[in-house]
Amino acid sequence: MSRFTVLDDTRRHPDLAERITALLHTVAPLVEETTGLPLPPEVRFRLLTPRAWRRAEIAYKLRVLTRDIADPGLSVPPEHVSAVRLALKATGFIPALVWPLVVGSTVIAADGRDETLVMPRALRHSGLLAHEPSLCQMLSHELTHHAQDAACGDSTEWRSFFPQLRKIDPGSIPAVVEGHARWADQQVTTALYGAPVDHVRQARRSPRARLLVRAPGLRRLGPSGDAYAQGTRLIGHAVTVHGTDLVNRVWKDTSLLPTRSEIAEPDAWIARIA
Repeated sequence: MSRFTVLDDTRRHPDLAERITALLHTVAPLVEETTGLPLPPEVRFRLLTPRAWRRAEIAYKLRVLTRDIADPGLSVPPEHVSAVRLALKATGFIPALVWPLVVGSTVIAADGRDETLVMPRALRHSGLLAHEPSLCQMLSHELTHHAQDAACGDSTEWRSFFPQLRKIDPGSIPAVVEGHARWADQQVTTALYGAPVDHVRQARRSPRARLLVRAPGLRRLGPSGDAYAQGTRLIGHAVTVHGTDLVNRVWKDTSLLPTRSEIAEPDAWIARIA
């Protein structure tokens, strides 16, 4: 059994920290049973203000870049590093715009451990505080990311600004990582509530969040919805045909990741790796 720690850096939400801790104990066994992946011995969530979350996200991205540069197996041209630094600076305004829609993000913290960053204000704007099934969906999704990272071990390939230099299709990682987590949260919430939960459709957003969702061009600032949808279908089909053992081989060997065409044709991916 994993040990769950929910740190309230806001110092304003002790009740929410206790509530999340209790729900984690309910959801975690189902995540492990569904995915066939064990959670790490310690799982950490952190409650933050939006400003602190933005700082934490920027620091995380810089850590990933630093790790890429220091990777002895990866020779990154200086111009590629400069381009990433410029892109991070140019897109630094995005978190300040979209934070009310971000219900959780799992990152590598400064101590090298996974932690999930949660903004109580974003949970309120997104409607999760008033809809416990949606809160359980988010926790299931982020716990799946903890299990994925534990399965990957010390591999640096899964979190990198330079997948092409690692001979990885840039679209394959988000499709598998997010598709797997979305598939898992659907299975877990079905076990808990009798049907899959979708907080985007079922939780009642605040007027500000609804305005953000309707803002022209905002969808292009975040991950592609197609990556989530196609990845979910890919993982669901693979598990139906061959079970979780086949899918879980991917976490140890990125050469088994699907190509862009295989994401759209799951049977072709299954035939190659089965």
